[in-house]
Amino acid sequence: MPLTDEEWRAFINEYNGAMNDVEIDLRAALEVLGLRIQALVNRGELHVLEADSLYETIRESLLRVQGRLNMHGRRILQLRSAGEL
Repeated sequence: MPLTDEEWRAFINEYNGAMNDVEIDLRAALEVLGLRIQALVNRGELHVLEADSLYETIRESLLRVQGRLNMHGRRILQLRSAGEL
């Protein structure tokens, strides 16, 4: 049974709040990992080029996670447009 407009708004507000929390967590994780990588470079335990590569690999992985979440959000909107939610 499709959601009422009020239920839909409540659902979207909750979903948007969760997505904002996830995005904040992803940015924080990337920042912390970046600082840890930089610390390894500063101590001479990791070469700058290796550090850049490692950081980019981590960043790309987190962007893929965010992309999958965004794809899920688009699917929810498609279901609503089709009257299924």
